[in-house]
Formats: sequence, C-alpha cells, structure tokens
Amino acid sequence: MAIHWEMIAPEGFKFFGKMSASISHEIKNALAIINENAGLLEDLTLLAEQGRPTDPERLKKLAGSIAKQIQRADGLVKRLNRFAHSADEAEKTVDLGETLDLIAAVAQRLASQREARLELVLPKDPLRVGVNPFLL
Repeated sequence: MAIHWEMIAPEGFKFFGKMSASISHEIKNALAIINENAGLLEDLTLLAEQGRPTDPERLKKLAGSIAKQIQRADGLVKRLNRFAHSADEAEKTVDLGETLDLIAAVAQRLASQREARLELVLPKDPLRVGVNPFLL
C-alpha cells in the first residue's frame, strides 16, 4: 500500500497538534487545581500559626483533592505519551480496542466542548491488526 504523505502529513500534523494541545490544556487545569489547593493549605497553615484551630477533616479533604488531581495529571501524561509514540513505527500490530480507547480518551475534552459524549463499546475479544498506528 503506497502512503501519500504529501496529502496525509498536513492533516496528520494538524490532528496531532490539536490532540496534544487539548491534553496539555487538561494537564494545566489539573496543575491549576493543585496550585489552588496548595495556596489554601498555606493559608490554613498561617492561620494555625496564629493560634486558630485547623479542622483535620478539612486537611484530609484537601490532601485527597490534591492526590486526585495528581492521579488525573499522571493519567493525562500517560495518554499523551502513548499518543505521541503512535508515530514511532510505520507498521505495528495493535489491538483496535485499546487504540479506540486511547483515541476516545484523548478526544473526550473536545467532544465535551461540543456537548457530546463519547461512549465506547468494545468487543469482548481483542481485535488485532497490522497498521500504521499514527495513520489509524
């Protein structure tokens, strides 16, 4: 199969850029929430230093919120990494379900902006095909 890169490359790069920008925007959102929580934690610490009692439940909730955003950002970075590595090999055997799951996760934010929801129904058994992962 001949690949016509002169036709595919501009759209492929545009798609890659749009998806990367979307994921990096989500990462920035997670970091902003972590930053806000760190600021609140600092405020609570200053109040405690001035003798005002600190509610342990509030601190526990704050720590949980920070941990949740760290996990979110970690998942986003892992997806971005998998997506970026799709361009590593010209041909590879891939599981279509795993690939569709990745693309749905990557595209979810853009779908949400258009008030759409992506729902993926995968077959029970893996479906493996030899393809160019980036072009897929």
